[in-house]
Amino acid sequence: MASGDSKPFNLKRVFGEALTLGAGALGAGLFLLLNIPGGAMSGSVVAVATLSAFGMATPVSGALRVLGMASIGVSIGSVVGPDTLDHIAAYPASMALMALCVVAMTLASAFVWRYLMGWAPSMALLASVPGSMGYIVSVSMTMGADAAKVAVVQMSRVIFLVTLLPFVIVWEQGGAAVALAAPTQDSPLMVAVVMAAGIGIGALFTKLGAPGGMILGAIVASACLHFSGIATGRSPNWLMNGGQILLGSWVGSRFVDFDWSLFFRIIVGTVLAVGAALVVSVAFAWGASQWLGVPFGAALIGYAPGGQEAMVALALVLDADPIFVATHHLGRYFLINLSLPFIVAWMRRSEAKGGE
Repeated sequence: MASGDSKPFNLKRVFGEALTLGAGALGAGLFLLLNIPGGAMSGSVVAVATLSAFGMATPVSGALRVLGMASIGVSIGSVVGPDTLDHIAAYPASMALMALCVVAMTLASAFVWRYLMGWAPSMALLASVPGSMGYIVSVSMTMGADAAKVAVVQMSRVIFLVTLLPFVIVWEQGGAAVALAAPTQDSPLMVAVVMAAGIGIGALFTKLGAPGGMILGAIVASACLHFSGIATGRSPNWLMNGGQILLGSWVGSRFVDFDWSLFFRIIVGTVLAVGAALVVSVAFAWGASQWLGVPFGAALIGYAPGGQEAMVALALVLDADPIFVATHHLGRYFLINLSLPFIVAWMRRSEAKGGE
């Protein structure tokens, strides 16, 4: 799997990226035309992943990924207002429920891999932990597990969720997507100012090692400028859609040089494992909506085992409180990265003794 920055920048790469982004834009446009929820994101992911399957996609470069994440972060930050933190009182209880959800999702998915697909316990667990793919794949290599299979499952999960979650949320809302109001938009000059601030703060957060630093920094910069009244409108729709196309194309292009034969060999297990995790997250989201008063859509996307950037982008498109979603995915990131080393150490000792 290509990293996205391993090849030198040249004219062939420029044309390759243009083709990749063009496919992403066409996929996004088609899904939006068909009124598919979250169409810009899911359409670009599906289109570029398909292009990758034919060996015609080019990995999206770092500069374009930064632009995409900053665009989405700035758009999310622009929704900040007096009612943004309406559900902040529910955050501590909701975060605790999210932690339980992470454990339950991991166990449900691991059960599929261990007992239905026959994988070793360590493989089953590493393929099931929802998030931190880079760390999980590196751990799988140190443990002697099949890192390729773990990576395939982890990457496939994001594509499945980006495609499926919007339909679940729309179904829960009664079969129709939420119609977003058309608020006053920031001027082109203000968009440029907020984007510059977002990229700057995002770069600082990234340098400091913050998870999802670019998108998080852009959210903070945009939120501060809008909350203070310096920026008085909302980011235009084209900025959010453009960011989604860039991010979706990035997700899809991660399947460049991908072993599709391996994907099809484990597709049944992947579908069952993702389905099990999704059922668990739906159950916990329903509980949060019933007991804590959190909107179902925000809870589901906040608890879902998907990538932070993709989930936060979906939250904004589906009007599902992106600040709530970003906070919960950040909490999940720290939960996994703080607990996984201890779990892995225990697994190593157990496997050394031949235990289950």
